[in-house]
Amino acid sequence: MNIYTLYILGALVVSNLICVWMLTNLAVHFYDLINIFNKKKEKIYTRDEWETYVSINCGILGELIMCPLCLATHLSWATGLIIYLISGCSPWIILAGTFSWPAFSYFCYKKLS
Repeated sequence: MNIYTLYILGALVVSNLICVWMLTNLAVHFYDLINIFNKKKEKIYTRDEWETYVSINCGILGELIMCPLCLATHLSWATGLIIYLISGCSPWIILAGTFSWPAFSYFCYKKLS
């Protein structure tokens, strides 16, 4: 694969992850899975309830997983690193993806919401 194909693939992967995370109740299901053995956990059924709970109880980590641009930035460098390690392409894809894929994913997220 050439570098352009890998770059577009990374942009699509990050955009897909952001749209699924922000537009579905996937976060609520992850919360339930992480707290499966916690008897004192609060019952959360909707994304709005989850956002309220996370913003109150999780501090900066909560802000990072609720903000689409923040989360996309971290997903971008991780995706770029994985692409680099698997394909052996130039390590510049990590830097290029980190600074450009979040904008593309945010644009896709806003168009869908």
